[in-house]
Amino acid sequence: MEFKQTTILGFFDSSQKNYEIPVYQRAYSWDKKNWDMFLEDIVEQLNGDNNYFYGNILLETIKKDRNYEIIDGQQRLTTLTIFMRALLNVLNQRENEEILKDFDFDEKEKIYIKNGGNIKLRPVEYDRACFDAIIVDNKNKFEINTPSQKKILEAKEFFTKKLSEFTTDKILEIFEKIEYTELTTIELTSKKDAALMFELQNNRGKDLTNMEKLKSYFMYQMYVYSQEDETNTNIENISNIFKDIYKLINDIKLDEDSILIYHNQAYIKGYPYRTLEDLKDEFKKSINKIDWIKEYISELHTTFSNIKKFEHFKSEYKNYLENLGISAFIYPFIMKGFKYFGDDSFKLNELFKILEIVLFRAKLINSRANIQERLNKILLDFNGDIDILREDIKNKLNEAWYWGDDNTKAYLDDTNMYNFGVVNYLLWRYENFLQNKGYSIQDFSIENEQIEHISPQQPNNGAIENGYDIDENKKYDEEFESEYLNCVGNLMLISGSHNASIGNKPFGEKLETYMKNPLLNQQAEIKNFSKIENGLPVWKKESIDERHQKILKFGVETWSFDKY
Repeated sequence: MEFKQTTILGFFDSSQKNYEIPVYQRAYSWDKKNWDMFLEDIVEQLNGDNNYFYGNILLETIKKDRNYEIIDGQQRLTTLTIFMRALLNVLNQRENEEILKDFDFDEKEKIYIKNGGNIKLRPVEYDRACFDAIIVDNKNKFEINTPSQKKILEAKEFFTKKLSEFTTDKILEIFEKIEYTELTTIELTSKKDAALMFELQNNRGKDLTNMEKLKSYFMYQMYVYSQEDETNTNIENISNIFKDIYKLINDIKLDEDSILIYHNQAYIKGYPYRTLEDLKDEFKKSINKIDWIKEYISELHTTFSNIKKFEHFKSEYKNYLENLGISAFIYPFIMKGFKYFGDDSFKLNELFKILEIVLFRAKLINSRANIQERLNKILLDFNGDIDILREDIKNKLNEAWYWGDDNTKAYLDDTNMYNFGVVNYLLWRYENFLQNKGYSIQDFSIENEQIEHISPQQPNNGAIENGYDIDENKKYDEEFESEYLNCVGNLMLISGSHNASIGNKPFGEKLETYMKNPLLNQQAEIKNFSKIENGLPVWKKESIDERHQKILKFGVETWSFDKY
């Protein structure tokens, strides 16, 4: 291990030196908040006499004085390189100014960007084409494929815009301050040293993601427990697997630390799993430490791969889950499903049917009781038998009562459904039922989706002719307000603009708008439930009750394991 004090200029100023971010490391992730802070820190330093300190850069020496891998500091160095490109571009646009007559643009580019065929900084492999195009070759367009590539382009645009607001004198001051910014390099000569330094930094509280902490911990344990002649190979194997995992992360919407939690809930400890300490406890119990790590990392890679498959999977019930909003406790079941079912779309869709029932009941009832506690053993025992899973969940939910068949029906029959968080989803699924063509919810689209009270919350002027169930005082009676006004039979999906246009108009006028180019079948269906009194259409208790019972029957059958 070798420590060196240097400057930014000294770090880059060699035609031979180049730095590579190994592919198992994280891709570029800094954003506007980080870029702002980076620039503000430098500008603030202009007022001081001391040199700015850029911190420690941890390197693994591949070839002394020529090739290095960046173990820690890749975000800062990538940002610095992007910043230098933006700075040189802004100055180049002003090259005719007298103050720049002695500024050697070519020489500065050779130092910080590229010297002949030697590119000074190489990001992770899957972002290199983008980085080479946008930063090295100084193009402004590239077909973006990953979030990190998008950030590379945005960082260049951000710094270019900010620097363009400065005078040339100011930019040159900034440039000089950066060149003489101090940093410390720590050069490691083996992956053993890298593993040790990783763990040392983590124990000192370095702000890393749990994935990064896990990687460093396992690399260190490989160093501790490996036979001497196998150490480098074992550590390299971990690096390669994490390399593939980080590639997958760029194609996954779900964040990496959440996936890590769900994986450990599925395979390690169930829902009680909370932190990496729980995982470490399981590791410490293992007999063969090396085999345990290898198996765990392999399973983790499989999980990330399966989450990618899930996000790209096409299925009616997968769409239902996503539209309902997947709760955290559902994901461990999904991970296990893909593990055991592979590409069997039939079994996967069966799994999604079961999970949609569970998820809907949980969100409908929203009990203070913890559904995860009831499902924990079922999750840990689930080994790919879909029939056993269905029966186990059905029995457990009924045993727990909260989410059982009877309580589900009672909640669907509630007189205050308007205030339930699932009412939009319930009515979307009802619409899907009315369509009766196997369309998914995603096939329907209304602008600014809202819930319409067919019988309005406040009838306009209280006129009896409005066609609503008002009394001699031209108001709803107590029974109507408590039992009918907010029940599902009186609620309907509608666009925001449509809702605003009809407001609390008479029912006859509302009905005309429902029937005129209806967006949804549930709008057109209202006519079937309405009645005629004195030659006018009315919407009263009888109509609401009929529609309520139909939707109730639909809900009970849809989210029942018996009607499954």
